[in-house]
Order: sequence, then C-alpha cells, then structure tokens
Amino acid sequence: MNTPARTVFVTGCSTGIGRATALLLAEKGFRVFAGLRGEQQAAELENASKGSLTTILLDVTQEDQIASAVATIQAACPEGLYALVNNAGVALAAATELTTADELRKVLEVNVVAPLRMIQHCLPMLRQTHGRIINVSSMNGTQALPMVGAYSASKHALEAINDTLRVELRPWRIKLSLIRPGQVRTPIFHKSHQQIEERRDKIPPELCPTYSEFYTRAAEFNERGAKSRTSPEDVARVIHRVLKARWPRVHYHVGLDAHGMNLLRYVHPKLVDRVLARVMGLFHPVD
Repeated sequence: MNTPARTVFVTGCSTGIGRATALLLAEKGFRVFAGLRGEQQAAELENASKGSLTTILLDVTQEDQIASAVATIQAACPEGLYALVNNAGVALAAATELTTADELRKVLEVNVVAPLRMIQHCLPMLRQTHGRIINVSSMNGTQALPMVGAYSASKHALEAINDTLRVELRPWRIKLSLIRPGQVRTPIFHKSHQQIEERRDKIPPELCPTYSEFYTRAAEFNERGAKSRTSPEDVARVIHRVLKARWPRVHYHVGLDAHGMNLLRYVHPKLVDRVLARVMGLFHPVD
C-alpha cells in the first residue's frame, strides 16, 4: 500500500527492533522510511526488503539531520505522515555512582531529547492525518533497576513526555502509545557486555569489594538477555498491531518478563528493594 496516509517513519533501524519493524511494516504494505546511521546498514536493509522501503541516513542527536529527513518525507508524501515510531536508543551498564555527567547527558540526549525533537519536527505532517506516535520505552521506564540507573532515568523521562503529549495532542486526534519490552535479544547486549568488562577494571579500590559483585551479577543478567526468548520480530509484531488498531492502547508490554515486572507496581517499594538487593548479591540488613 503506497498511500501517503499509511506512511511510517521508523528510527534506529540499523539492527534489532527498528530493523525488524521496518521490514515487517514494508512487508505488510506500509510505506516505510527507515532512519539509520550507517551506509552499509542502509544498503543491507534495502537489500533485505527487496527495495520495498526507503532508508534515510539519520543521527537522531543532530537536529539538522532530523530536519533534512523530515523534509525528504514531506516532499515524497505531501498529504502527511501516518505514524512516527521512535525506536532509536542507547543503553549504559554502570553503577550510578560511577556514571559520569557526560555519560548521563549522552543517554538522555539519545533516549529523551532526540525522540522529542523527532516528534516536534514530525507533528505538522502528523496533524494532517490525525496520525499516531509510538515511543519504544522499556520496563526500566516503570521500574528502575541496579546497574542501569542512567538508562532507567531516560526511559522514565520518555514515559513522562509520552504521558503529557497524550493529553496535549488530543485536539488534533493524534494517538500515542508506549511499547514496554522486557529483555529482547538484540545487539545491545553485546555492547553492554563490553561496557561491563571495561568498567569493571576501573572500579576504585575502596569500592571494589561491593561493586565488583554488582558488575558480576550484571554480566550474568546481560548473558540471559542475549538469550531471551523475546525476539525483535516479537516487538515488531506488536508495533504493527498498534498501527492497525482503531483505538490503540496506551501501553503495550512485550515478553513474559515485561508482564512480570509490571506486577511490581503492586508490591511495596521496600520489599522490591530487598529483593533487588539480594539479586545483586547484597545480603547486608538495612534498617
């Protein structure tokens, strides 16, 4: 289906969820513009789609590139944009105390500021179609976990922006949905593994007895994530369902672990803290 009313712009399509989503939507008849950073990945994606989608080189942290990408889509689809899928994101596996301000800024820039910029630039086209916005969050956006403090903070912020925009954009009948995957077997776990190994050697000696155990546990959970039963294609199918739904839900949880973590909101925070501390190898009593 090549009608402008079914044109979808997806970010972060080099690998993982974004790539799977772009391919699935193109297969299902949407006109897909896939934003990604590398020329080689762009060529590979176009090959995989057999030319059924359009790739756009895009670094979501660069406003001039966002403006250029949106202008390209606007020229190709003057009737408007059906949907924006904000998927691009980065993770950071590190103890929060040992996370630098610059590292935090980078995570927030990619995971929070960039999606907002994307929305701002795409809204004129979305207003034309009373379109929809899908923000890919994480279960870390509802429950902050040890060793991913910066990442959790960014996803909490993304959820807040999504919540406010759901109300603010009601006059234009623009629908917003949030995808909350649990662990999904994507290349992000390979990157996290490298981060954990590099940072473990830089723990200050006086903190090593405790934090080294945290990093060991984080590495174990990272390995489990790399073998997760939830695939990028599973998330892509949910995104497709959201785009097809007449009345899409506010939140979508993907994966058994995501549904399990969703139940934590009914558990007393101190009990959750105690469980998480034990999971991280901390058995000291706390008043």
